[in-house]
Amino acid sequence: MSNQANISSTPCGIALSGDAGIDLSLVNAAKPFTNWLAEVDRERFKVQSIHVQSVDMFGPRVGFVKFKVEVTDADGRALPGIIFARGGSVSVLAVLLCEGKSYVVTTVQPRLATGKFEFVEVCAGMLDGSGNFAGVAAKELKEELDIEISASDLTNLSELSGAPDGMYLSPGACEETIRFFAFTRTVSRPELNAMQGKCTGALDEGEQITLKIIELDELLSLPDAKSVVAYTLFQQHKDQVRDLTVAAS
Repeated sequence: MSNQANISSTPCGIALSGDAGIDLSLVNAAKPFTNWLAEVDRERFKVQSIHVQSVDMFGPRVGFVKFKVEVTDADGRALPGIIFARGGSVSVLAVLLCEGKSYVVTTVQPRLATGKFEFVEVCAGMLDGSGNFAGVAAKELKEELDIEISASDLTNLSELSGAPDGMYLSPGACEETIRFFAFTRTVSRPELNAMQGKCTGALDEGEQITLKIIELDELLSLPDAKSVVAYTLFQQHKDQVRDLTVAAS
């Protein structure tokens, strides 16, 4: 059992404690934690205390926070309270039009949580704390797919679908929301073939990414929820998705 060593409070006055060695001042300033706290319905969730069990740093900033909340409903009945906070993320569907067919650029990379070394999924990445969702999406496109476009070129599928704050994919224990973006681009067959199997990714962040070009409808066969959601939103709003018919980077 971990030793409880730190005691503090959140900015809104909730008792906050942490296992030995955890800097609660970092937690109180971390976007994944503060954004979650701001969203809590304080009228219906009666939060007595929060205990931080672990913090994972991504360089100088907090990446993941795992904590346990002592919470009841308004009638005093205990509710589940273990939360893994990682903050918001973005996903980008890059649809390439070639010779009358629609293709999508996916990434193949090791995903230890799945046990698969070659996990296929659409481009995605975590927010950097700036709140600039479209900017982060454009950055992920450059890092993961080696496609350079401006943030304004992306169509926000989440806004079009009526969920501007993103979608929860695992709300039983994780506060992460994903906002979905997309674009289409017409390319030649040589351009499409040049992307197949290309190695990309931010090596300084431990990314080992290989690009895989598949037909758009194949997204539905991937065991990845965000890929299926991205496909569904794209099909619903494809007439509104911006077409960037320029040469691929």
